Amino acid sequence: MSLRASRTCLDIAGRAASSSASLSRTWSSTLVIQHRCYAAAASAQKTKEKIAVASAAPPSTSRKAGKAVTPQQAAKDSAASEKNTEDELRTIEAMHRMAETNEMDLSSVPLDLLDLHVPSWRSHKEGATLMDHFRAILQTQRNWFFNARALYQIAKAKSIPGVKVKSPWSWQLFATQSIKPTAWLAPFRKAALDAYKQVNSAVAARDENTVKSLTVGEQRAAYMKLIRSQNPNYYNVWKFHGERTPCRVVSIRAAEANYELKAPRFGSRLVVQAVVRFDTIQSVETYSKRTRVGETQPKPVVEYLVFQKRMWYDSPWVIRDRLYEGLESRFTVPKA
Repeated sequence: MSLRASRTCLDIAGRAASSSASLSRTWSSTLVIQHRCYAAAASAQKTKEKIAVASAAPPSTSRKAGKAVTPQQAAKDSAASEKNTEDELRTIEAMHRMAETNEMDLSSVPLDLLDLHVPSWRSHKEGATLMDHFRAILQTQRNWFFNARALYQIAKAKSIPGVKVKSPWSWQLFATQSIKPTAWLAPFRKAALDAYKQVNSAVAARDENTVKSLTVGEQRAAYMKLIRSQNPNYYNVWKFHGERTPCRVVSIRAAEANYELKAPRFGSRLVVQAVVRFDTIQSVETYSKRTRVGETQPKPVVEYLVFQKRMWYDSPWVIRDRLYEGLESRFTVPKA
């Protein structure tokens, strides 16, 4: 039989497979017709036989694990396999694109507030019992221990801001609240005070760009709300009259938050959060377009602000939260 005749047989087989007869009868007819066509084609030239076999339509069913599979199931499995392969290829391509364009950085996702604590030697609860005061003392002692542990982590990673540490084992581990100029955290305290003054001035002047560059999270939202609540017909000037007591770090924590495979080129994998206590004297002057409208009397203000820095970025410390004395600590002190 010629190549042309073989193709005619295949066309007949295809039409038989698509007829309205039952599936079993169609499959049997297709097998018989194809068998006869290829048996006849065996007497033709070998080259024509190869072409006829290559151009034959794929069988309507397949076998899987020794069991016959219906044509519909085979088609469904084939389509599912192709879809899974396409999905995997798309995922791989997307990951490559994100890696090349730096569209995704897992190390830049928002971070939870660590177990920071405003220390106190007594409970601020109304009608506090002796046990409440005892728990407050326990929390303060635990905070002191965790401060030392965090400073050790930071010193070991050589990430103490503005200080070159020869060894992480030092009496400085127990000097978190020190206000001495030789303390490990002295450069950080200065940077925190500068940021504090910049943010307060920016809020009074409605400078949203400065606020956004020095704050994140809930505290940024609070400052932005304060800016937008001001009367646009007036502008304010924040006045800093000095500190009643030097600002100091009362609680500090560190944790690894950089999950990249390669070590960061700058700094370390740590994220550091620290509570800084500010005790300042400040006032606000209000001006219209022509003259000064009013001024508040200088008054003392005590604040506990949480500063944060991802140590693998060469970026400033940012304010992310505000804490208060008397708030329940995140430490779980067992109750009696």
